[in-house]
Amino acid sequence: MENLSNRTVFNTILLQLSTILVFLEMSLAENIPANFVFGDSLVDVGNNNYIASLSKANYVPNGIDFGNPTGRYTNGRTIVDIIGQELGLKDFTPPYLAPTTAGDKVLHGVNYASGGGGILNYTGKIFGGRINLDAQMDNFANTRQDIITRIGGPSATKLLENALFSVTIGSNDFINNYLTPVLSKLEQKLVTPESFVGALISRFRIQLTRLYNLGARKLIVANVGPIGCVQNF
Repeated sequence: MENLSNRTVFNTILLQLSTILVFLEMSLAENIPANFVFGDSLVDVGNNNYIASLSKANYVPNGIDFGNPTGRYTNGRTIVDIIGQELGLKDFTPPYLAPTTAGDKVLHGVNYASGGGGILNYTGKIFGGRINLDAQMDNFANTRQDIITRIGGPSATKLLENALFSVTIGSNDFINNYLTPVLSKLEQKLVTPESFVGALISRFRIQLTRLYNLGARKLIVANVGPIGCVQNF
């Protein structure tokens, strides 16, 4: 059992490193002008600071590497922070809901991720407030219109075609939806795991297609990690 656990952790680390190498290879191939981020607590950089939610990271020890909590669910940078720096972006990609995320800042990317968010709209209900993927897409559509207004349609199209889009989401659809007894006891009786996964993938496909139709071309989708390795509090 211990060997299996070690192998799982190793495979997870290997997957993350492989993802970083893909990003770096893309950055070396051509200049990436902007980084747009969608997802859950793995990549949230502070959006949940601005909503009424039980899922927050605005307290220590979160953020100790920054000297204070930032809304990131980690002691320091998230993987998208690291990737943004490696891509040569001057600043961290800012959270969409921050009042300072305006003006020319949006031309370099925006982070829409939200702790507790999921692919399905009722995922994370246990937290109260959260921004699920459909709402994150709506927020990006607003940013897209801001970019068009600021630099014009043709330039906006070119920027989005060359920008990097990453989507890191899906764990909460299992942990804080299907596998949460207080929320899904009836659903588990009515829907098999296979049917649930099928519905989840179908919905995700629609969302990624919408993102493509909004102009995204360089798209990275992170797989759901080994949920059994997630800590419980």
